[in-house]
Amino acid sequence: MNSRKKATSKGVRIMFWAGVSILTLWILLLGGNSFFNTWKLQRQVEKLEKETSYLKAVNDSLAQENERLKTDPEAAEKAAREKFGLTKQDETVFRFVPAKEEPTKK
Repeated sequence: MNSRKKATSKGVRIMFWAGVSILTLWILLLGGNSFFNTWKLQRQVEKLEKETSYLKAVNDSLAQENERLKTDPEAAEKAAREKFGLTKQDETVFRFVPAKEEPTKK
């Protein structure tokens, strides 16, 4: 009777620890709300927050540029000349094209 009790208790212990191990593995790695999945999502959120703050800064600078172009005629003229190549009437524009480099022989 004593040997049967030992065998049963050993089997129960093995089943218990196997269940605990599977449950632990599920909680840490496999489940939808596992620690690993939560960690990955947190990293993704941090990355997206950085990207959002960068895009907000770009948006703010573009909004300032837009407002400046609407209110300052000199800035609008400068932008028209630089970006679109516009000139005033009876104005001569000289464009200098850099010389092409000849390939050097070694």
